[in-house]
Amino acid sequence: MLWQVGPLTISRRPYNIEEWSREASASWAKKELLGRRPDREFTGEGEETLTLKGTLHPFNRNAIAGLSSLDLAHSLCRSGQAVFVTRADGRVFGFYGIISVSETHSAIGPHTGGIGQQIEHELKLEPVGQPDLGSSTDLLSQFISLFG
Repeated sequence: MLWQVGPLTISRRPYNIEEWSREASASWAKKELLGRRPDREFTGEGEETLTLKGTLHPFNRNAIAGLSSLDLAHSLCRSGQAVFVTRADGRVFGFYGIISVSETHSAIGPHTGGIGQQIEHELKLEPVGQPDLGSSTDLLSQFISLFG
């Protein structure tokens, strides 16, 4: 396991990522001062985005399950539920919302059934507050319903 995004496991196979980035900002209010250059006052944390990018090769016999993981990522995004994010080294990122999931298929041929032989994918996540107990229960029931 490289990353765990709620019920979505990202590892080397079948659903992988090859790069990730994290962008964070701070909020500074501009204060006009008479006879001086404007000053700034720190007002708190700004936006943060965690981006996970990878490439699937669905016709590689070791990666056939990657498509179902990509479908799970889309389902989690549409559900609007917070997911708990951790990295393989034990780093806990906390609760995030999946803001977007994108996929780009290439090398589509007559024998691929409309699926690209290479699929580049990207997940964008942003931190959210800890969900209340009711939505945690909903997330568990949604996860269980994916398998039955």
